[in-house]
Amino acid sequence: MGYLRRILAVLLPALLLGAAAALPAHAGELIVADGDHAVRTFDPAVPDPREVALRPPRAAAAPSRARAATARGRRAVLASLAREMRRKRISATDLRRWRRYYALSARTLRKLSGARATQLRYVLGSVESLALQGRLTATRMPSVFIELERNRQYWRKLPFPASRDQVSFRGSQIIYTYFPGYGLQYHPLSTFKKANALHGFCERGEPGCDRAALKQLLDETTALAVRRSPRFIAWEYLFNFGGGSPPWMSGMAQATAIQAYARAADLLGEPSYVETARRGLGAFETAPPLGVRTTGPGGGVHYLQYSFAPRLFIFNAFLQSLIGLHDFGKLTGDARATRLFREAEPEARVEVPLSDVGDWSRYSYRGAEATADYHELMREFLQSMCTRRLGAIYCEYAKRYRGYQIDPPTLTLEGPARAVRGQPALIRFTVSKLSAVEVKVFRNGGLAFTRVATFRRGSGSFSWTPGAAGVFRVELAAKELRTGLGKRDRTSGEIEVTPP
Repeated sequence: MGYLRRILAVLLPALLLGAAAALPAHAGELIVADGDHAVRTFDPAVPDPREVALRPPRAAAAPSRARAATARGRRAVLASLAREMRRKRISATDLRRWRRYYALSARTLRKLSGARATQLRYVLGSVESLALQGRLTATRMPSVFIELERNRQYWRKLPFPASRDQVSFRGSQIIYTYFPGYGLQYHPLSTFKKANALHGFCERGEPGCDRAALKQLLDETTALAVRRSPRFIAWEYLFNFGGGSPPWMSGMAQATAIQAYARAADLLGEPSYVETARRGLGAFETAPPLGVRTTGPGGGVHYLQYSFAPRLFIFNAFLQSLIGLHDFGKLTGDARATRLFREAEPEARVEVPLSDVGDWSRYSYRGAEATADYHELMREFLQSMCTRRLGAIYCEYAKRYRGYQIDPPTLTLEGPARAVRGQPALIRFTVSKLSAVEVKVFRNGGLAFTRVATFRRGSGSFSWTPGAAGVFRVELAAKELRTGLGKRDRTSGEIEVTPP
């Protein structure tokens, strides 16, 4: 195993360093902006960034470099505000506030350069783009203009964040995430997961319980809900992502929102939260790109992660959508939510086995294998379905996927029993999971041959040409590569080499 240890000593630190660079270092880390200052702090209610990471369906295009605050875009924004005021859909106070946010952002942008200007330029340009498309509607304006103002406040001179850093502002519970080139973007999934965490602290009587913060969070998100169609409201994302143009929505975020409102309504005695959540159910009755209801690979009802990607079936997001609908129906007695859960849950029973590759899980149907974080998220959702007694299949796969994480590889030497001197022989084996496999061949205590290579689950072999006749001892060792736990297995055997 010496050679294998040397190889892994080089490879694993690089892999782990790459993973660390891709994600903020600590779960619950939050940048809190307060005027001209910002501090990094730990908030136990803020989700681990890996729980709320957005994985694009395909490579995203570069952020728009178009010059913001064009005369045409400015006219469209001001015309949209005036139109909604004439229709009495916004108040005079709103009109003045949002015009001021827009004007201050354009003015601030002219004073910025470099990467800071790039971030604010994108956000300001996205406001103009919505206006030019006729999509800057009254119910969308709060989310759009508050996000614009938050970016103006941040990019003037606050510390530059790392990619995917989570940011909040003093006096607010809303979570924004920094996406390079796109500025700070409102992240509904992260925000509603925070609401669920606060609820959990209170339910369990833990120190993190803050009922006032929970109420403030949900009051703020209620104001940011968008009437996406006459049938439902949604909490939208406002930036280009993975081929999708804003505004788009996520079934997972929508279900988490519905779940959070129902839980808080019960905890805080706020029946209005139930009504807010109920207004979001229509997203699960509406086809994309407006809603998230589609037909899954099993032929049943599937709820999409991304409204702009109707053929991307993400397993963990679908399960969380079902959990959110189930919980809302159970907590409130809402027959519509329960019906939406029951219509799609049979499809989940078909899809869960499709996520299994034999020693790990897939992220999406016919897609790549999940990262370690997404595999764990899938396992957690399966366990949540199991705990709710929604079907034995969820318990079975939660246990199986846990085994994939903690069980050592199983290595079996298949042969050969005999070989001929001077002629190539295949040292054959099977391994149960992705592993680095090392072979060593000894004769009379001396090392005659050694190799190490990576093999996927199934059959593998090393080619060896014996240079002498006699009895050789073969030692095989495997070390699993996905989890970093270093689980190993060993096996050995003998090969009799005869003269030609």
